[in-house]
Amino acid sequence: MSITLRFFGTGGSFGNPVVGCKCEACHSPDPKDNRLRASILLEWNHTRVLVDAGPDLRQQCLREGIENLDEVWLTHVHADHTNGIDDLRVFCFGGRRLPIRGSESTLQEVRSRFPYAFRTEVDPSGVSHPLLVPTLIDGAFQLAGEMIVPIPLLHGPFPCTGFRIGSIAYLTDLSKIPEDSMPLLEGVESLVLSALREEPHPTHLSFDQAVDLSQRIGAQRTWFTHFAHGTKHEILERRFPSGMQPAWDGLRLDL
Repeated sequence: MSITLRFFGTGGSFGNPVVGCKCEACHSPDPKDNRLRASILLEWNHTRVLVDAGPDLRQQCLREGIENLDEVWLTHVHADHTNGIDDLRVFCFGGRRLPIRGSESTLQEVRSRFPYAFRTEVDPSGVSHPLLVPTLIDGAFQLAGEMIVPIPLLHGPFPCTGFRIGSIAYLTDLSKIPEDSMPLLEGVESLVLSALREEPHPTHLSFDQAVDLSQRIGAQRTWFTHFAHGTKHEILERRFPSGMQPAWDGLRLDL
């Protein structure tokens, strides 16, 4: 199996640069320090899946030339991962319905925030809106010939969902992996893992915690994502051990 993974965004909830911030990373001329909110695109077997629909979705799709999506998966309900849901409407023109997967609590919350996006038919006024099909994640599921394994995570006190496809895992916005979830990551070779900042944080992995967790999982290669502002990309490239590196917006991996 060959999977292409594109980093739509690798920034934290504020993105980078942060409005009004004077730090070096926010004023860096390096394009790799320009980070939109965290999201990825997965492609395999002529299938295209967006993981999280944050507030930068329109800009990300324009940059990457995206014309269609087959599904959307949500890791959790926070605004930096769901506030672009309205921009999914361009993928629903002509009455096409787009499956959106999430946990029960995630689907309940996004349906309450975007009730119009879950109508069962096109608005008779002709006003376009997303036509989303809520699809519950309650265990492993198959898509386009591959088994997808959801990974229950903890984002501080909040539940969050990671995803594994074959030997690839995407785990963002976590502070801890429950012990019951660790066996689901056995044999992972390519890991994408969030690493917020140098200092500890109550709901996110710090750099050192992310390194320790990557080593425990035992992946051959790890790409870190969901960075807060404050540390320039050139510093991040020297910060992590061999086999681990920071991702950046627009990075494409053929795995």
